[in-house]
Amino acid sequence: MDKSRYQLFIQNFTQDILLGLFLLGVLSVFRAAFLALFADTLTPHTPGKDIVLTLWYGLRISLKTVGGAVLPAFVFGTLLQTAWPKWNGEKFRFYWACFVLIVLSGLFQARIPYYQEFHSAFSPFMFNTFHDDVGAIVSTAIDQYNAVWRVLGGLVIAAVLAWVCRLWLKKLGPYLARPLWAVRRPWVAVSVIAVGLIPLAVFIRFGGAFSYNGSIYWKNAARLSQHVLNEAVLDDVQAMYRAKSLYKDLRKSAVKVHVNDVRAAAARLAGQDDYTAGDLLPFLSRKAAGATGPKPQHIFVIVGETYMMWPLLDEYQKYPMTQGVRRLLKRSDAVLADHFLPASNGTMFGLTSVILGIPELNLYASDRSTAKQPYETALPVQLKKQGYKTRFLYGGFPSWNEVGEFINHQGFDESFYAANFSGNANVWGVPDRDFLQGVFQFIDEEPSFNVLLTSSNHPPYRVDMTREPDLPTVADFARMLPAQTADKDLVASRMWHFAYADKYLAEFVEKMLAKYPNSLFIIVGDHADRWTLTASPSDYERIAVPLMLIGPSVRHKRLPADAAGSHMDIAATVLELVLDKNTPYYALGKNLFAPEKGHVPLGVSAYYWITSQEMGRVNEEKTELLPGSTGPLTADQRADVLQRMRDIRTVAAWRILKGVSLHE
Repeated sequence: MDKSRYQLFIQNFTQDILLGLFLLGVLSVFRAAFLALFADTLTPHTPGKDIVLTLWYGLRISLKTVGGAVLPAFVFGTLLQTAWPKWNGEKFRFYWACFVLIVLSGLFQARIPYYQEFHSAFSPFMFNTFHDDVGAIVSTAIDQYNAVWRVLGGLVIAAVLAWVCRLWLKKLGPYLARPLWAVRRPWVAVSVIAVGLIPLAVFIRFGGAFSYNGSIYWKNAARLSQHVLNEAVLDDVQAMYRAKSLYKDLRKSAVKVHVNDVRAAAARLAGQDDYTAGDLLPFLSRKAAGATGPKPQHIFVIVGETYMMWPLLDEYQKYPMTQGVRRLLKRSDAVLADHFLPASNGTMFGLTSVILGIPELNLYASDRSTAKQPYETALPVQLKKQGYKTRFLYGGFPSWNEVGEFINHQGFDESFYAANFSGNANVWGVPDRDFLQGVFQFIDEEPSFNVLLTSSNHPPYRVDMTREPDLPTVADFARMLPAQTADKDLVASRMWHFAYADKYLAEFVEKMLAKYPNSLFIIVGDHADRWTLTASPSDYERIAVPLMLIGPSVRHKRLPADAAGSHMDIAATVLELVLDKNTPYYALGKNLFAPEKGHVPLGVSAYYWITSQEMGRVNEEKTELLPGSTGPLTADQRADVLQRMRDIRTVAAWRILKGVSLHE
């Protein structure tokens, strides 16, 4: 290598080193800023050692991010200019650095509200965004989360960092390069650098270690005792990588399903040695045990927007968010299932699972070609055969997630949307008050099955509060919160909207029962995992939703002590409350009122499983004991639970992707 090319190489290479150090510093500053912003979520007297370890582990894992960010500068800056001196490697490097800084600043701005909402620095759920109403999401982001200001703030931060980066490279570059320029044998220096790059690459690849055993990466980065510290360890790029990896793993586990696996899963679930039928219909076929209560005149399945389980827990009773539902649960004909999971963490997934009676594995069952024909397990299809008029009512719009088309294919006789109700709609629909009061106009003496989907308990939280003098004000809720609560006004607004949704949900049930006493109500949250009042909530607090059954049909019924389930079990439970003995029906879920012989009752969702004792995450070994648990499952019980979970997911994935036929 001649002298001029050697000098170009050293000049560029030293700037690559400096760029890497600068980006590592930026990520460390962002990490410290994140900890400062969410310091109120740390437990009192958190040891300083834990903070130091968080920053240290974060520094190590960010080596991966920095390595990936500097590599293009090394290849298209250093190496390219060394080979082609006319190329301006420094200019490319600076422009590339500007791009990287814009991305990092933008991700940091997005991370803050995302963590406030989901208690996670990005999660697999984010990849469902473009299957939702993108326009409504953008509008909510602008209105509720100050997206415009966050974008502008990110650009300003990126501009300042770019200016500092330019000075950093310009001023320090020559100091590093000069000693190496003076080397008498350039080829020796280049050889040493080339050889040294190999262990450096290994060191970066393993996050500050030279082997896999000592490495740190997203799967083993949660080494601290507090959730917020573990989330802080991951920089925004690594958090995005984790979210993408989990999403791909979950999709892969459901999508890669073969007919032999489906047959084996169906056989195990049915307690048989093998399953040889040509389709899934014999496996899905059931015969009703026979309803013991009066057959309901009207059935209402109410899917409540973000109606979470944790506000109903005893420790939160002091906050008047659930007075209406608590009043309902005191009735002699009310039953609560509190070990219950939503299908996933989005409204459409929950609605699909409730209607179709299958677990939604984030496969977008409502969009699949198999959903263009009625599912044999669909509740409206089966209840129509029993003489019920089937009806879907939603305060939002039929274009949201193409829900109108999905509903039309699944056996509903009629459907009503925002245009059919009075009230001023926001981007998600008309307020629950106007929606639920408007439902009465469609109910008459003809027996009916009705699915209702509410929408007010959702950002941008813009219900007209002046119309609700009976509810505590946002200021009242703010005063109830602990002094250290961050974003009190936002949290109080969320509490107010939860109380609003709760009030009109309870009033609707009470008024409908007064008018039509022989009605059955099934009330369930569409999802949770949005916000809590706990700094470090358990998975149960974050994820669980309540299932409530109210009406004469359940007056003398009680759930088994170990009952647990998920959205997919609602269909079978409703049908068993309605059908005469030996009436055939189709279901993949179970009747929650019937004990499971030889098995621990299980609820299955896209990301989690639950029993009455503990819950766990799909594809992870970690489990969590639930409130009131008498202890963990035995090894045999857990093995059985995990096998049944996998089998249910396998059968459901095949039904969603392929249909009922078991021919490839």
